[in-house]
Amino acid sequence: MNLEAYQTILDDISLNSDKTYLTLQLPIFDMEIDEKKLFSHFESELGNRYWFRSKDETYNIVGIGYLESIRRDKYSASSLSREKDELYDKIQKVKLEEGILSRLSLFGGTRFDSKDTTDEWNDFAMVEFHLPKWQFDLKNRVLFYTVSISEVNLQTVLAYIVEELKTIENTEVLIDGKPVINMEKDLFPNEWKALVDQAVDVLDETDFRKVVLARQRLITFKSPADPLFLLERLDNEKGTYTIYYEKNKSTFISKSPEKLFDVKEDKLRTNAIAGSAERTHDEGQDEHQKSFLLNDEKNRYEHELVRESIVSDLEPYSDWVEYDPKPGILENKYIYHLHTAIKATLNNGTGVFELLDAIHPTPAVGGLPKKKAREYIMNEEYGTRGLYAAPVGIIHEDNECEFVVSIRSMLVRANSATLFAGCGIVKGSSSEKEFKETQVKFTPMLNVLEANSE
Repeated sequence: MNLEAYQTILDDISLNSDKTYLTLQLPIFDMEIDEKKLFSHFESELGNRYWFRSKDETYNIVGIGYLESIRRDKYSASSLSREKDELYDKIQKVKLEEGILSRLSLFGGTRFDSKDTTDEWNDFAMVEFHLPKWQFDLKNRVLFYTVSISEVNLQTVLAYIVEELKTIENTEVLIDGKPVINMEKDLFPNEWKALVDQAVDVLDETDFRKVVLARQRLITFKSPADPLFLLERLDNEKGTYTIYYEKNKSTFISKSPEKLFDVKEDKLRTNAIAGSAERTHDEGQDEHQKSFLLNDEKNRYEHELVRESIVSDLEPYSDWVEYDPKPGILENKYIYHLHTAIKATLNNGTGVFELLDAIHPTPAVGGLPKKKAREYIMNEEYGTRGLYAAPVGIIHEDNECEFVVSIRSMLVRANSATLFAGCGIVKGSSSEKEFKETQVKFTPMLNVLEANSE
């Protein structure tokens, strides 16, 4: 780290009084800093921290301290786009090293729908994106430090940052053991099965073809779960997205296999993921499971519904959409899914919040027709989904972004965790089979808690 050269750069800049924040971008190539050290060092920022890691590790970002947030109680693509631009326009950016492949981003998401929230989701607004004080890009080894222009001292700020980084690097990480479980139970299991049977009765193959119904499992602990323990367990499973999102007294956690979409320049990538079968880790049985999934009429039909809907949603915003008509298999640690990759070239002027509004919820987490399914879920489903199955991700200054469908997730508050899982219901679905499918989908979060049970 060339401190003398960096200070020369700072000596030569003039602070822009029309801006609110100054962001310094500098490399941390030679520093041994990871997620657990960061969360341990910034323990005082509990409730204002996040970790977002892409499935392919394109992004691995930790944010500490929410300096300013875009926050709305109703979704409006135009208002959110304007507020995002206004927030980025408040920032004077200074690169202390050229040629670094990393960018400042906002992190956050939107709830699944506008259903009146219960107390458990009160910490999260309908739509919320955060500008952090400290943004660590652990993939490219870059730090973005953002501070109020009215408070910054250009003669001392660099020394302060370096001292903090050295302290972080030398932080001793002490992790408590796994939380001791006091109680574990499914919430309204019989009522959920009855709701599935009710949905099967009202579904048809034309006007209301599919609805995804979610249920919950509650786990209580004798004492709160240690965030560092949760981070360590989240790091245990690769090949999925990792979301650890603190807000006030709540923490939302997801190990989702499913990208909603990402955008780079004018190219959008997304996936149709629907249809599932358990992965047993017995080679012969798993080959049977994959073959079953590829040839099962119910799962193929469910998958094609999802794919057709996503392609249709993209057409108004795209010059060109490409996909393979034959699905493949997406392999996760505990489950297989049917999978189709979809690519699109976006029209000029298409905004990220327009895309979020158009694509979410996919039929994989909502149903078809989308509006009818969403209304059915809001009116009939037990509990409130909040961030479960909702878009969560990062947004850069332009349209470039990456969003996750935050399934395989849980909400941790005080001495409890509420786990969420859902499955697609179509005509002919069996409530007992769907119940067993959701049991499998609880597994990733049970594994995070080391609470796996038969």
